[in-house]
Amino acid sequence: MPETVNTAPLGNEQYQDSADERPIMINVDHVSMVFNMASEQLNSLKEYAIAIAKHELMFKEFRALDNVSFTIRKGDVFGILGTNGSGKSTMLKIIAGVLEPSDGTCSINGNIAPLIELGAGFDFELTARENIYLNGALLGYSKRFIDKHFDEIVEFAEVERFLDMPMKNYSSGMVARIAFAIATVIVPEILIVDEVLSVGDFMFQQKCEQRIKSLIKDHDVTVLIVSHNNEQIERLCNKAIWIEKGHTRMIGDAHTVCNTYRVLGGHIGSAESERVVFEMLNNTTTVNDSLIETIVGENRYGSAAKITQRCNYFQNGTVILAPGDQPSLCFSAAGLAGILNAPLLLIKPDSIPDVTLQEIVRLNPSSIIVLGINRQHHNMINNELQSVCPQAEISFDESAPLHQAAESIYHIGINAKGLVAWGKTAIVSWDGCFSDLMSFMPFIDKEHAPVFFLDESDSLPNGIYDLLKSGQFSKALFLGSSKTFPNALLDDLTENGCSSERVCADNPSEANAYINSRFVLPTISSDKSEAMTIIVSSTWHPFDSFAIGRLAAERDAIILLEDTSDLDSTAHAIKYVQELNRPVASLTFIGDNIRFSNLDKLLLAKAATIANAK
Repeated sequence: MPETVNTAPLGNEQYQDSADERPIMINVDHVSMVFNMASEQLNSLKEYAIAIAKHELMFKEFRALDNVSFTIRKGDVFGILGTNGSGKSTMLKIIAGVLEPSDGTCSINGNIAPLIELGAGFDFELTARENIYLNGALLGYSKRFIDKHFDEIVEFAEVERFLDMPMKNYSSGMVARIAFAIATVIVPEILIVDEVLSVGDFMFQQKCEQRIKSLIKDHDVTVLIVSHNNEQIERLCNKAIWIEKGHTRMIGDAHTVCNTYRVLGGHIGSAESERVVFEMLNNTTTVNDSLIETIVGENRYGSAAKITQRCNYFQNGTVILAPGDQPSLCFSAAGLAGILNAPLLLIKPDSIPDVTLQEIVRLNPSSIIVLGINRQHHNMINNELQSVCPQAEISFDESAPLHQAAESIYHIGINAKGLVAWGKTAIVSWDGCFSDLMSFMPFIDKEHAPVFFLDESDSLPNGIYDLLKSGQFSKALFLGSSKTFPNALLDDLTENGCSSERVCADNPSEANAYINSRFVLPTISSDKSEAMTIIVSSTWHPFDSFAIGRLAAERDAIILLEDTSDLDSTAHAIKYVQELNRPVASLTFIGDNIRFSNLDKLLLAKAATIANAK
């Protein structure tokens, strides 16, 4: 994976506005800004002076801006996007005249009201009243002008009660209010705003936005805005530029630039991956809304309940409860859920969330199996269950550590359904192997595959070793490298009648694809014309998906893992959907908008729609 984000321009065409006859207010022409930084650490002024005298002081260049060009016309609201350190504020300082560019030119046609740095021009030992006059003078306002507009400034800033308080006691939001009110008390030809609108309370931010809109509508003011808030840029601006590591990545209408930045901005990935994602983002394919399904609760407990509600269970059956803070135990419990056709719901170590209790009431089980809860909390958990489900038979298994708990779950299945309840394939993993185990979830449920774990010393426990050699299993799948599971171990088991196979890949995406093709897809209908479900889960945050096994098995679904912060992962997911060679009936996303934004969903939905049309 590359160490830096891409900086090459995006798209095949540069943004053109030659037909626009409005006057150019700001013209940035091939601007570069280079800073010289000392390349060695000097701990004192004396060391610095000696280094200069000996001509030993070495500098290295830091290029904050590199050959950036754009024009802003009268009445434009122009946004600048980019990650921290990308050169946005440096560009504003060049436009405001605070800095001279190292190369190129910046031409300004009109007077500027800059809001670049909060607190610039303020003396924080003085009161707000005194600072209004001081800052106004720095902006070129006369005392008479301030006298005339003083009440207007104070009223807009909403600081009437604090006028005679030293500004060192003000919050950053209050400072922003006063700075904005002073800068906009006149009608400037050009207003420059740098992150000011992100400070302060929501109501005041709206108030500032309304003033900006008024300046634009009533006075045709040109506005330049820097903000980390994509939605704000898209809401206020008609044009935008995305600067990354000092380079122009994209210029165009604000909606297009913001959309692209949401998906690609600051994300690490290869140039090829970015190309795949960018092309899919700009593909005009229309997506049917019915293709996308989202399952998510307020947290992992709510998500498990939502998943359960979409499954078909026997009334008065069994419910399995597992601690949501023990992911590996949940994966092991998934096999038991498959055997018993039982929903898997999540609880806390010492209590049952309300959303879980509500789902238990709906399911009305005749028996409840509680896994992984310390004995000291049994009574508390039991009382909560009895209060909502008094008819249910409640049993506890407190086996610990993890490898013992997994083995105990295996025996619970035997006691409930007999030896033949479990399938002929066992999975052996290490604690924390979440992504591979998530990929296996449909297989675990369908094939009734028990999941076993290494002990605290990262060794295969004797009990599990003996179990694998007992003849109960014809195959064992080991999730890990030869360092985790030595070749000698696999060879020994194979010689003793349990064929052993290692499942290991260079990254989660490759492992996910391999597990799907090698193990999950063969359990699904062989009719490749039959549309299938793809369940999309987060690679590194699968916590909403612990209960997904039963739903995946019912729908003949595969699990597709994606890390939306990694362009390589996103590109892999897009290509995987396109190359699956099976129509996609639905894409079911597990997780909230932090895991998968609407744009993330749209990218895969476009890929599926294109694939379905072939």
